[in-house]
Amino acid sequence: MKKKKISNNNLKSLDTTLNNSNLEYSNITIIQQNLLKWYNKNKRDLPFRKDKNPYKIWVSEIMLQQTRVSAMLSSYYNFIKELPDISSLANASEEKVISLWKGLGYYSRVKNLKKGAEYILDNCKGVFPKELDICLMIPGIGSYTANAILSISFNLPFAVLDGNVKRVLSRLFLYENNISLNSSHNELQILANKLLNKEEPGDHNQAMMELGALICTPFPNCNTCPLVTECISYKNGMQNFIPIIKKEDNRISIELRFYLLKNRNNKLLIYTDKNRRFFKTIPSLPFLIFGKSLSVKYEEPNKFRNDFLNSIKSTPRYLKKKHSITNHDITLSYIMETIDDFSVFPNDSIFIKLEELEENFPSSIAKKLLKEIIEDSLF
Repeated sequence: MKKKKISNNNLKSLDTTLNNSNLEYSNITIIQQNLLKWYNKNKRDLPFRKDKNPYKIWVSEIMLQQTRVSAMLSSYYNFIKELPDISSLANASEEKVISLWKGLGYYSRVKNLKKGAEYILDNCKGVFPKELDICLMIPGIGSYTANAILSISFNLPFAVLDGNVKRVLSRLFLYENNISLNSSHNELQILANKLLNKEEPGDHNQAMMELGALICTPFPNCNTCPLVTECISYKNGMQNFIPIIKKEDNRISIELRFYLLKNRNNKLLIYTDKNRRFFKTIPSLPFLIFGKSLSVKYEEPNKFRNDFLNSIKSTPRYLKKKHSITNHDITLSYIMETIDDFSVFPNDSIFIKLEELEENFPSSIAKKLLKEIIEDSLF
């Protein structure tokens, strides 16, 4: 599709919009009304929307970072069932909290969630604060999460700005700067603030996020959009070219080679190592990293990893499915060996049955490994 040339006479200047105290858009009220009307009719029935409990909304927002709604719901139900409030989370063991996070990945999120609960228990008498400055002092809570919780739970006038909202705003106002830049984030936050329906900020924020998730997706369904008549990008045939996203190509390709080390009882070694690049806080199978950039520090020297694992010269088997962690594109492989000498094993090593791997190594990688090991009929 060829870009349509835009006439300056047909558009209002975004610079003017940002510099003026009032949003330079005559139909702001129509946007707000149409958005809420659509949301009230079409919003998904999600458990964390059933009440305004700030703890439940907090947990859901942290779970939804890097995770789709469909993938987090079962974990959310289980987490809230086991840890129904701030006090129970703060007082739970880290092992229990991590076990309830199994399958969601990015385990630093749940560690910070627990630290946040401990902070609230110690500094806010166990009650989630309504003040933005105090909220931002809670470990793991940034401006987006704080704005989401405070607006949805307490109906306070703070506008959210996540990826979905950025996409909606960029198209609605034909924002043509690279939205990956910090300066663009700040400008879009100004737009979000000025568009915010201050009478119903919680529903407005949820409606913006819902619209970006369901309608104004990377490939927009403009025919069903409640804001199509006000969308400057649509009016100018630019909806498929906005937003503009240009990220640095900083992907790192590596291989994670896992070692399935069996003892004489046919059980596998797993252990925890806080000095590793990945899986610092959870048990995992031993692994080595290959093909890594020399400019990236991956782990502290370790005799078990560097000497013992490197001494195993068996040919690895490669998994069909790829994996990714942060900015790493990962090829997965594994080697299976029966071991008699346990003297070099880490002190906190434990041995588990193959069928216990997912439970004890709570990562989606464990599921991928287990599936292919069974398919290969090697255990």
